[in-house]
Parts: sequence; structure tokens; C-alpha cells
Amino acid sequence: MGKYSDAEDIISICPNGTKGEVVSIGGLDIALPTQPPKEEIAGYGRSNDLQLWQRVSMPEELSRIKSMDEWGEMPREFREKFRPYIEEEFRRRREGLWFYNNGEPTYITGRHYMMLQWTRMDIGYPSFLSFQRDIFVHLAACEADPRCIGQLYTKCRRSGYTNICSAVLLDEATQVKDKLLGIQSKTGKDAQENIFMKKVVYMFRHYPFFFKPIQDGTTNPRMELAFREPSKRITKNNKTTQKGEALNTVINWKNTTNNAYDGEKLHILYLDEAGKWEKPTDIRDAWRIQRTCLIVGRKIVGKALVGSTVNPMNKGGKEYKDLWADSDPFERNANGRTRSGLYRLFIPAYESLEGFFDLYGNPVISQPESAIEGVDGDMIYQGSKVYLKNERDSLKHDASELNEVVRQFPFSEDEAFRDSIDGSVFNVGKIYEQMDHNEELYPDPVVTGNFIWKDGVQDTEVVFSPDPRGKFNVSWLPPKELRNKKLYENGKLIPPNAELGVGGVDSYDLDATVDGRGSKGALHLYNKFHMEYPSNMFVVEYATRPPLAKIFYEDVLMAAVYFGYPLLIENNKYGIARYFESRGYDGYLMDRPRHLLAVNSGMKSKTKGIPSNSQDIIQAHAHAIEAYIHDHVGLNYDTGSIGNMYFDRTLEDWIGFKIDNRTKFDLSISSGLCLLAAQKVKKKREVSNFVDKKFFRRYEI
Repeated sequence: MGKYSDAEDIISICPNGTKGEVVSIGGLDIALPTQPPKEEIAGYGRSNDLQLWQRVSMPEELSRIKSMDEWGEMPREFREKFRPYIEEEFRRRREGLWFYNNGEPTYITGRHYMMLQWTRMDIGYPSFLSFQRDIFVHLAACEADPRCIGQLYTKCRRSGYTNICSAVLLDEATQVKDKLLGIQSKTGKDAQENIFMKKVVYMFRHYPFFFKPIQDGTTNPRMELAFREPSKRITKNNKTTQKGEALNTVINWKNTTNNAYDGEKLHILYLDEAGKWEKPTDIRDAWRIQRTCLIVGRKIVGKALVGSTVNPMNKGGKEYKDLWADSDPFERNANGRTRSGLYRLFIPAYESLEGFFDLYGNPVISQPESAIEGVDGDMIYQGSKVYLKNERDSLKHDASELNEVVRQFPFSEDEAFRDSIDGSVFNVGKIYEQMDHNEELYPDPVVTGNFIWKDGVQDTEVVFSPDPRGKFNVSWLPPKELRNKKLYENGKLIPPNAELGVGGVDSYDLDATVDGRGSKGALHLYNKFHMEYPSNMFVVEYATRPPLAKIFYEDVLMAAVYFGYPLLIENNKYGIARYFESRGYDGYLMDRPRHLLAVNSGMKSKTKGIPSNSQDIIQAHAHAIEAYIHDHVGLNYDTGSIGNMYFDRTLEDWIGFKIDNRTKFDLSISSGLCLLAAQKVKKKREVSNFVDKKFFRRYEI
């Protein structure tokens, strides 16, 4: 079905090779089939308001026939009469259908047509919904692209994806020979009962006879739906039929284990609720094994359907999030594949929310001027986005429940992957308030780029060069007169703008590891309280792991020189201290408190920074972040203002932060060191709000 054009970077989904309008869905440019003459489009000649999807019932005479054996026993004249009708349904199944929808020529794929026209569900036959059309078009592109192993769809609750995938499994299994199609869900029971039996088998039982292949076994199977030749087939009139040609194709389900289908050759694999798989089963590890069932050598021989709402990070969400990150079509390897082989798709909840579709299947998102008749026959008085925002507003004083509603009905990818706030070290509700605010800001206050030496000459002047692929995120730059200032004390370079701001560094000593899994180097720069410049604000964020540690050290050095801020490091990371000393910039590193310096300390570099394994400092570090979030992140209910913390990566890192396992949270470490550095006691200083809060511990450097 269709093909991919490397020269144009367009995926054509027309089975006949035509190329019409190009649409963009999920980062893919997809060419629809060429639009036929208007008189060949279903609904032509009706007024616009009467042009909509309408299922057409099978002719009554034909509907009485339940099997191909009965069809074969009908008079020739009867069969000739209805043969064109059946052949047309097969054509639509293969090529799809164009129909007028409120005056708009609209294309649906063959699989979509099969679901709408012939796939009966527990609620009857489904309605046409525009967002599901996008899912089917995107799926057709995944099937047509030889580089792609399948579709990964992150959804809101009750978006109908299980029905879609069940319909696709059945549509494909009843057409192909000698294939295996598999199902897994968050539990084996879910795969068997909720998908295989209640969906797939039920749908098959209500298929029209001409789409039903020869079947082996009971009409209500529990383990597999097998289109094999039985030993004997008995017709309605108790006649034994001749052995016919069977497809020898099977749909089955497996228990939820990482290696369930290991060694099998799969044609389609449906992984249901992949964002809810909990240990010991890991969706990311499972996919590494299961994907091999869809590939022979370099050739992709099967496709996957993977979809889910997302569980909290500690209940399967983290592994699913990693799989999502590996499925970005804009990030491919030299073979043209994403890291996972999948193409991801996200549709906001307000575009897919049940109960908010008009007669033509289009979402009613904004508040309508007057009531609109819905596809379900009910009147729609408010827009889906308005409804969902009202639900959120009603829960603003219940952070935990609000967070769950946002995650289950997300407006964005970030919302879909929100973690549970239960057991979090910090106030996650305020963090999410800040992230929601950041998403709405235009223009984006954060600029990505690099700090570099002017003309490539070290120790001259550092400049900031915007670059969307850069390593630094910056929300504020000092005025020109403060940049690259030089200040000497006893012949040593020292940071000239220490009164304005500070930095925190989570460093590392080893070069990049072979597997690339080493922790990242992280840097934050922070503005302290100031009457003239933005105050109590993180202004630089950096988190990456260059192939050489000295590249990271130089990056940090250049940022410090540009801003003129002192840096606080952890003293167990000697490499950065030695590097700064060798470059003549060790005066930019804040000294370790003298009362914590061991009497027999042998290395000069160890006098720099603070110990990372001290429980007092670990607690002080966490409290510093906690206090900052309380005072400067999210909504301030006293003033009604929103914080100016614009770095979402850091906010996300705070959400997952574990005080008893800090090593994974590079941005939390560096940001906390920033805040500790900002607390250095001086004789005269303006204090932030949190200093007066007696219940927060302060660490004085």
C-alpha cells in the first residue's frame, strides 16, 4: 500500500500510486490519493448540510446470507445480481473512499472505511470522527514507509484507539495468507478478555459473510482466531463441503512478558496500554525483543500498533516516555529509522474528547455561539477546551487530583507525561503551574545557543551565538557593560559580578563512556536579588555530555567569564577544579568552607566546592530548591503573579528528584548548588523571602 519517496521525503498512501494533496500529521508529510471527479465523490448533489458520513446497510436479501457456503448454494442469477455490490466493497476496502463532508471532499483509508461500514462494536457501528481519520492516515503512512516498524500513539482516555487497533487486526487478518498477528496488553487478562474476546472476536462474528475467510474452531474462541481449513465443514443444510483454500492466518494473544513473541515472525503486533506496563515487564525492554519479530535482516516484514495513556513514571510511564523519545521522526539514524523504529503521534484531548463532535465529526473546541447538534444526537453547549479547563479550575486546590486529570486528558505531550505528585520531594503542583504558564508564553523567553570565544581565540572575549542545536538555554543576558569584565585580586582573576549572580555545576571527571550512559554535566547560572536586574531567577541552563570532559569544562568556563559569576562545585569532582586552575580561572570557583576542610587535606583542588556526601549538605541542597519553588515557581496566591523559572528541563528534573538517589538528577544538583551559592552570608545583603522562613534550613558557605 503506497510508497515512500526519498527524493521528496513524502509518503504516498494511495494503493494505486496517485499523489494528491500533501498533509502533515505527526511530523510526516503524507500524500493522499488524487481527488476523483466531484460526481464520483459520495454525497455529490446533496446540499452541504446533508453531506456527511452515513453508513449504508447491506441489501436485505444479501443480509440473510451468513456464510460463503450459503452464498455458493444460491442461484446463479442471485449471485450475479449482487456480485457488483460485493466487488465494490472489496474495492473500497483496498482503496478507501472519498465522500463529501459538509461541502468538503474528504478521504478515508480502506481500513477506516472497514471500521465505519462493517465493524460492529458493542455500541453499534462507529461514527466518523476527524481525529480518527488522522490516526488512520498516519497509520497508512507507517505501513507504506519501508523505514517504519509501526505507530506509537499517546492518547487521552476513551479516544477509541483500542477499537481502531482491533478493527485493523481483523481487517488485515481476513485478507493475508500464512501470517501471525499478536496482541499484548498491560496484563494477559486484559489482552484476552478486553481486546481479543470483547473486541476482535465480537467484530468478526458481525462481519458480512463475503469478508469472512474459512475458520477453524469455535465461533467464540478464547485463545486464537484461526483462519485454517477445518477437517470437515458442515453447511447450513448439513452438507459436508469440499476442502477449500484457507488463509492459514492466526490472531492470538500472549501474557505480558518481555519475550512473549520471541522467535516468532509477526505480521502485526498490537501492544495495548504500553504506558501502563509495570515491572518486571518493561515496555522498552519488551519492544527491543518484540521488534525483532517484525524484522528479517534489513527488511521490515511486519508493523506494530502501540498506544496508551501514560501511567506515573514509577508505574511504567518512565519506560514508555523513553520509547516516545526514541520515536521522533525528526531524529533518524543513517538508515533513515528512528531509534525505536516507530513513528509517534499525539492528538490533544480537546480534539478527541468524547461528546464534543458535531454532525460532521469535527471537534467543537471553542465555546459555540449557539448550541450545536452532536454526532451522537445530543446538543453541545460548550467547547471541549472550555469544558476541560473548567474541570481543571474546579480542582486547583487539589493538586494531586488536578495532576491526574491533566495527565489523563492532556493538551500537550508534556502534560501527557506528567508524573504523579504523590511522594514527590517538592511541590509538583506549583511546578506544573509554572510549566503550563511557560507553554503559553509568546515569544519564547528561552533562547538556545552556545558560548564561544570570539574568533576562536581563548581568553579574549566570549560571545553568545544563538543556535537551535546549541548546548545552552538562556533566559537573560547581562548588559554589554557587564559582559567579559576583568577583575583581579592579588594578581588572580576573580568573578567581577559576584554581587549580581552565581552558578552551580554538576561536573564529571571521565570522558564519554562507550555506551553513552554516563551522567551529564550540568550548569545553572542564577541572578540573586537586585534592584536593577531580574532577580531570584535562573538565567542559564546547560545539560549535556560532550565526548571529552575538557570540552564541558571549557563550556562552563566561557559562560562564567561572559556573565562574571562565581561557581559552586562539588569537591569530589577534581577535574573541573584542576582545569580552571590550569587555565588561570580557579578564582571563579567558590572556596570550600574552612571549617569543613580536613586538616590533612592533600590536594589543593579539594579546597574548592562543597562535599557531596554530607547529609547536612544534602538536606540543605533539597531545602534550597524547596524554598525556591515555594517562593518563585508557579502561582503566588498572595500576589497573583507567576514565577519566572522558564527552563522546563530543570522543572521536570525537580519533579522526579529523589533525595536518596540524586545521581540521575544532574539539573537538580546544579540548580541546588546555585541556590546554596546564592545564600552565602555577607555583612550587607538583600534577602529573599525564604530566608525568613524558619522552617527552611540554610547552609552558610
